[in-house]
This record gives sequence, C-alpha cells and structure tokens, in this order.
Amino acid sequence: MASLPQLPLAPLPYHVNVVQHLQAHENELWAWFSAEKLRAEQVESVRLELLKSTYRLEPEAHPALHDAAREAAERLGLTAPLTLYQAQGSGGLNASLAYVPGEAHLVLHGSVTDRLTPLELRAVLGHELLHFLLLDGWSEYLVASQILSAMTHDAAAEPVHATTARRFGLYTEVYCDRGAHLVAGDLAAAVSALVKIETGIAEASAESYLRQADEIFGKGHAQTEGVTHPETFVRARALRVWAEAPERSAAELRGVIEGRISLAELDLLGQQEIASLTRRLVTALLRPAWLQTEPLLAHARLFFEDLEPSPAEDPTLAADLAEGDEKLLDYWCYVILDFAAADRDLEDAPLAAALLRSEELGLGERFRRIAAKELGLKKKQLDALEAGAAAMVAKAAAGDAQA
Repeated sequence: MASLPQLPLAPLPYHVNVVQHLQAHENELWAWFSAEKLRAEQVESVRLELLKSTYRLEPEAHPALHDAAREAAERLGLTAPLTLYQAQGSGGLNASLAYVPGEAHLVLHGSVTDRLTPLELRAVLGHELLHFLLLDGWSEYLVASQILSAMTHDAAAEPVHATTARRFGLYTEVYCDRGAHLVAGDLAAAVSALVKIETGIAEASAESYLRQADEIFGKGHAQTEGVTHPETFVRARALRVWAEAPERSAAELRGVIEGRISLAELDLLGQQEIASLTRRLVTALLRPAWLQTEPLLAHARLFFEDLEPSPAEDPTLAADLAEGDEKLLDYWCYVILDFAAADRDLEDAPLAAALLRSEELGLGERFRRIAAKELGLKKKQLDALEAGAAAMVAKAAAGDAQA
C-alpha cells in the first residue's frame, strides 16, 4: 500500500484496513477502478446539475460567507478552487459536497447561513471540506469508495458488501466531524451545529445535548443503527471523546459502529477475521497427534485446503473466540462438534477430547448443551463421558505413541 496522504487528520483505522483488504483480495477490481478516472462527461454532468438545481453564491454578493469558507479551507490546508451554492427548494438545514476532482463545490441547503452562528457555519464548512480532502487527497480512499458502491449495486451483492459500505460511510462522517472541530476550534460550536441541522431549532445547547448523549451511553444503548450517518448523539459523543481523550476514541467508536463481531452482520473485515479464527480453532483441535487421522485431516481441508497441523500452543485463542456474539459462540461449538464426529473409527475419544478442549476455550457449558442436542445424548450419558474424558484421551494418546 502506498504511504498515507498528508491529510489534516490521520485516516481512521477502518478506512485503512478496508483499503488494504480490497487491494489484497480484489486486486482486479482495484486495478480497474484505479485506472478509471472520473470522465470529462461525468464532471460536466455534475457541473450542469449544480447550475440547474442551485443558486451560485458569488463572492461579490456574499463576501462574509466566502470569507468563512476561505478561513475553513486555510485551516485544513486546502488550496483547491472553492465554489459555494444554495440549493433550490425549501428542504431542511444541511450542506453537501458535489465532488469534482481538484475543485471544491459546496452546496448549502435551507437557511443554514441564517440559522447557524458564524462559528457553527465554519464547523459545517469544515466537515464538508474534509469530505473533499479525503476524496481528492487520498486516491486509495476514492478507489475504495467506488468499489464498495459498485459492489452494493451489483445484482450479485451479498450482505457483507452492504455492511462494509455502510460502516465505511459511517466512519467517514465521524472522521469529517473532526474536521468541523478542527476548523471551528470549538467543541460546543461543532456539536450545536450538528443538533441544529438535525432538529432545525434556532438555539441549541451543546453541553445539554452532550449530557443527553452520555445518558444514552450510560444505559447501554449506544450502537448506531444509522444507514448513511450515525445518529446525532453518537456523533456528538464521538467528537467529544476524540477532542478530550483521543487515546480511547478508537475503541469506543468501534464498539458503537461495529459492535461485537456477529455472524448476522459481517463486513469484509469481519469475514476475514472469522476465517482466521476458524483456522486457528481447527489447528488447535488437531494439535494432538492421535487426532491427525486421514478422515479428520480431510475434514479440516474442507475448511482450508492448505491447513497443516501444528504442535504450537495458541495462548490467546480462548480470549479471541469470546469476542463474538451468542450465534458466533454457537458456531465455534459446532465446529468443535464437527471434528468430534468426523472419524467414527475413533469411537468416543474425539468427543471426549472435544469436551476437554471446549472447557479450555471457555465454551464448555455451551458445547455440552449443543452436543447433547445434536447427538441425542441424555444427561447421564454426557456426564459419564465427561467424567472419563481425561482418561480416554490419555489412553488414545498413549496408543498412538505406541503405534
């Protein structure tokens, strides 16, 4: 991967990780979109749409607004030509970017200039200008955005593509909120601008709203359900945490946007993580030499063609498996059960080993419940097997050593 761009703020880890994943695993798509520049006719289409749907705010007629925009641009180190527009229609308060390479075109919606204070307006402009800098100053971000958009609009798109695109966009909005703070130099102004734009009210107390956001987080209901933008309380809280305690902002933000890794809502990075953890689990299950039979090795290679047993311990496996949600914990148990039943010539010894291994991995009670259900075992049968598990495994290992 090329070195990261000299943006005013470092790109977020999620953006960097998605870029690296797409470069490594979608190399043909990456090459195509890297070569596919925004065509001249597309640029002209954007320009024409701006002319048709907005009123261009000329510097001579709106000097104060242009002064604010120039100040915002200077604070972000932006030197590209800047043009401002007012959207037609009476929609709510907002601002948006119409992207043209090398040119910053910002569109104001509703009575933003009347409703916001000068400092709040600078915050809004800073947010949108950071969107431009991401697209224009970091070519890998632009390519990744285009690939994710193409994936989600493809007829063969899978939920994992939509989830990745959604999270990529949510992280982008939080990142650009930091541009609002950077330009305004004032947390309260950046937060009150968010609240005003989302509610339309004339006056907003940032301090009051931040307390409200803290109350929501305190009740444990902080994971975002936003599709294109996180909820305002999420954005306000994320901005304050980043401004006051940047060392813990990444972990909290990941919990809010991604949550615990879940089979029901995997993104491309989570899919890769599940595959890696599954490989580690299968490798751990096959660590004893007596379990490396042809049927079990063949079963393992249905998961991973190149898998080879390893005698090395995996000290963090239990902790890493525990990071998932309930369905993912069940999945790990079913993987263990698969290998307990894949070689019937070994009789009950693999199941005994699975009972011991699941206990080591912190999955003991869950595995026993699933094994009893799927194998039709009564409690007495399972209790007896568990009681003799260690001896049975030792005997199997000893027999293998003698052989």
